[in-house]
Amino acid sequence: MGVDVTLVDATGFNALSAAREAITGDYDIIVGNVRMGLYLGYPLSVVLRKPFVGDVTDPLSQIEDLPRAVFSLLERYEWFVLDRADASVFVYQSSYEEALERGIIDPVRLPNAVDYQRFADPDGDVIDQTDSILRENGIDPDDQIAIYTGSMVDRYHLAEVGKAAEQLPDWEFVFIGKERGADIHSIVAGKSNAHFLGSFDYELIPGFLSHSDLGLCLIDAEQPLKLKEFTAAGLPTLVIPKMRQWYNYDNLIYADPTPDAIVDAINGLDGTAISDREVETDERELESWREISQQYYQLFGRLRPDRDSD
Repeated sequence: MGVDVTLVDATGFNALSAAREAITGDYDIIVGNVRMGLYLGYPLSVVLRKPFVGDVTDPLSQIEDLPRAVFSLLERYEWFVLDRADASVFVYQSSYEEALERGIIDPVRLPNAVDYQRFADPDGDVIDQTDSILRENGIDPDDQIAIYTGSMVDRYHLAEVGKAAEQLPDWEFVFIGKERGADIHSIVAGKSNAHFLGSFDYELIPGFLSHSDLGLCLIDAEQPLKLKEFTAAGLPTLVIPKMRQWYNYDNLIYADPTPDAIVDAINGLDGTAISDREVETDERELESWREISQQYYQLFGRLRPDRDSD
């Protein structure tokens, strides 16, 4: 849409280079994404006298495991920033509603979305590349594959999935993503049907899903991006019962996040190969990134009305 966007990592020591980029670059708007991008971006916007957008893609509950004093300090500062931001965007409905309750002026709700066609009809080269990667890792793409994509985090019940794999020898369990706390190597260790492949370029994810038969999304979160990607790809997807309050997609299979419940849910899939199941999701049921980007574009236009909207 003609907007130049520079993405910078503001975590850890990268905060210094992020600040340098903001100071030396000729930017019209600073967008601070939670958590460190928000915390650092706001004071930079004040110093540089630039409009600031607070971008809340994850709720504060994601950091509740921090020491209570630290969490309380960050919570107060985060709402302090959002109360003073020129605009604020919330992915989660719960965060959006809390913003309304706190009197945040005109918060915007923009949920996660998906590039539907990319996942519903992956590029042939991507399918071929991921086929080769699976085979190189000892996985036959024609076998029944249950896949998890995303960060390897303890609270996402990856250990329970690993234990379930022990009772499902006819299935291959594939984990793709970055290590973020969960000991994924121990989870797959000693299991011939459990594989951690590491992380790959995002462009390859639709290919991996095209070879899979079941998505794993046992996450207690309102807006898991992988759920929408699995759905666009037409994958039956294992989710926790709590997801009923947010989604009614016809591809969802509900199971408590325990090894036995996971095993029962997978064994109960019609008694036939899951790939024989017809899962159709209308593209209109899923928000598109184009729709989301158009709303960001309109938001930026309101913050910089002096700029030519063309």
